Amino acid sequence: MQYKTISQTDQGRSAILVVDDFQAPFDIGISAKVVAAATFNIEYSMDDPFAVGYSAASATWHAVPDMSAISATTGAGLTIPCRAISIDITSVNGEVEIKVVQAGPV
Repeated sequence: MQYKTISQTDQGRSAILVVDDFQAPFDIGISAKVVAAATFNIEYSMDDPFAVGYSAASATWHAVPDMSAISATTGAGLTIPCRAISIDITSVNGEVEIKVVQAGPV
């Protein structure tokens, strides 16, 4: 099992969190904590962060189901295989932290 944490302060995209897209079944638990008021999305991308020339800014991002335009502490599961997860604060300068647990072999 992998356990990771990332955070973002102020508007914009956080650093990316690379996940293991080879896990079967693909199951990720995500807990988002609002540290300071913000409206945000938790997003995933299928673009390869290890590809030559990769840029998170030019990657294609999709909102995790039930984690779009939120402004409160929340949690969700992600079963869509992907390669990276990120926080995107869309309005109000604040701070959001996510904790991610990906199921897999021990």
